[in-house]
Amino acid sequence: MKRSDYHLVEYALAHGHTLSVWDGEEWQVRRSSNYEAIAGAIDSVEESWLLIRDSNGNELGSAHTIPFNGEPCEYVADHSYNEYMINWHDEYEFRISENLAERGIY
Repeated sequence: MKRSDYHLVEYALAHGHTLSVWDGEEWQVRRSSNYEAIAGAIDSVEESWLLIRDSNGNELGSAHTIPFNGEPCEYVADHSYNEYMINWHDEYEFRISENLAERGIY
């Protein structure tokens, strides 16, 4: 099962958006479209906050991530409640159920 935080990064980048990563003390990554830099920043701390922006710099959503917080689907511990983040969450939930069905679990 793909980690929810990584899926969110991929989702945002696939839609042409950028992400910034706050580690609690500083912005490790600012308005980046580099997957490796973003994932590395997330994994370098116990928890982080992601800010997603569109190509015009408008904020689309945010998420609080805690890598290795139980199951991979729980790594996004909280997120903003708006259309963008609901669409991401619905897609992630669909991928989980699709994965389970392929494995004959669901």
